[in-house]
Amino acid sequence: MKRARILAAVAVVVMLLGLGLLVMVRTPQAAEPDRHAPLPADPTALSIQVDREHGELVIDYGPIDLPAGASHENIVQLGALVGTVPIDGWLHGYRLEITDAHGRPVPQTVLHHINIIATDRRELFSDIMQRVGAAGHETGPVKLPRLLGLPVHEGERLLVTAMMHNPTPESYEGVRVVTRMPYTQRGTWLPPIPVFPFYLDVMPPASKHAYDLPPGRSEKSWEGRPAVSGRIIGVGGHLHKYGVALRFEDVTAGKLLWEAAPELDDDGNVIGMPTRLFVARLGVPLRKDHVYRLTAVYDNPTGETIPDGAMGTLGGVVIPTRNEVWPGVDRQHPDYLLDWELLGDTSYGHGEGGAATGGHGHHHH
Repeated sequence: MKRARILAAVAVVVMLLGLGLLVMVRTPQAAEPDRHAPLPADPTALSIQVDREHGELVIDYGPIDLPAGASHENIVQLGALVGTVPIDGWLHGYRLEITDAHGRPVPQTVLHHINIIATDRRELFSDIMQRVGAAGHETGPVKLPRLLGLPVHEGERLLVTAMMHNPTPESYEGVRVVTRMPYTQRGTWLPPIPVFPFYLDVMPPASKHAYDLPPGRSEKSWEGRPAVSGRIIGVGGHLHKYGVALRFEDVTAGKLLWEAAPELDDDGNVIGMPTRLFVARLGVPLRKDHVYRLTAVYDNPTGETIPDGAMGTLGGVVIPTRNEVWPGVDRQHPDYLLDWELLGDTSYGHGEGGAATGGHGHHHH
């Protein structure tokens, strides 16, 4: 998983930078949630509990029945569920446990993808809801060091949406996907440095992210301004088959920040994308008065347009500038409303490219 690789790499950054970050950055916070703002969902539908013995926030998604050999179209998906965060503190990653109605382990291959979204907080570059965590069948535990954490407040809401399938010959009933997120309670003597994930796409923010790939060489771009200034400490990306490059630029400064070519197998399928840690410069400056552009470059040799054949996404981790406050969402903004509508579609995030081309939508960033 691209997001998992980025977040895991942050541990290396911390080891190299040590306590120097404590001098550079104070503890900017996320905006307090507007608990009275209307939200188009039941905020108690998703179970979010605290396991104080293990120091984990526990998100329980399910149950769902998975017939043997069923594709995602043949399963009654649960769709998007919302729950309320019961603690103040910082999250340090996540790991998954999948079990059946009897508590027996279920292979993670039944998980097509799962996304965890902060409904009270916007994305860095757009007014859609902030993507906090994501996983697919191949994702292992994502763990941040104690020194870094994603701030959460009691009363904030998290949305979980998942797509399940069952490529195995065995049926499973009452399947639950449990996400365990280690946390530090607010009030600790050494508070973690707040870090935030961010997400960019070459398609408009509130839209489906696979697009038709024309024949020959082509480029697709999207531009935007970040909501806060800060320093980017790591990035990674995702392309489909026939992808040539993914490019991230500071348009205002006329500077290329990152460009990467995909890793390919013998058939030209994308099997990975390089990640980049900006260690030497203590992160790349990000300015809210600058415009940034993400561009996906493809070269389709088939001579035909490939429906939903392309994607171009970038995920990263940013440390906000001292005294910056990460903004909440504008629940009347058209992008927020469309984002919610799309998240209600159980097929959202499922690129038609399939597993071979990495067409799994958000769980790659």
